[in-house]
Amino acid sequence: MYKQGDLVVYGKMGVCAVVGFSKMSFAGDDQAEYYVLRPNSDRNSCVYVPCDNAQLTARMRPLLTKSEIDHLLCDARQDEVAWIEDKNERAVRFRDILSQGDRGRLICLVRCLLNEQKVRAAVGKKISSADEAILKECVRLIEEELSLALEISPGDVGAYIRGALDDVN
Repeated sequence: MYKQGDLVVYGKMGVCAVVGFSKMSFAGDDQAEYYVLRPNSDRNSCVYVPCDNAQLTARMRPLLTKSEIDHLLCDARQDEVAWIEDKNERAVRFRDILSQGDRGRLICLVRCLLNEQKVRAAVGKKISSADEAILKECVRLIEEELSLALEISPGDVGAYIRGALDDVN
């Protein structure tokens, strides 16, 4: 059970502050208690997560610690996301990775997209706008959490990751 003031990661919303609890009733259902989350990326929004819904509360998790981040980056050295030539298949697979929110897989996905971006740039081309959008969303989620957990600026997260993965790239 999280408490008011905790920072959590909630799916694709990214880092959220638990700002409180609220008893609410939707669509005539009995009143239930909800976590009230405020996403760091949009301070004007609130996300309501039913406290008694195990599937939705399982999507909430505490921020990674520095040692968990270092372990995750160590594991990411051996893991990779393969580029998929078929754009439709690639979009489905990459969106699936994004929606799962596994930070290790997101880092591998970013590496895959950046490598493809580099390959295409060498021949004067760009990655598709859909791939670019997924890349930006992955980077946002990773930078947001890791900058808070490591107490560094979001702009320094990439250098931290590159340093940890240096022997791979």
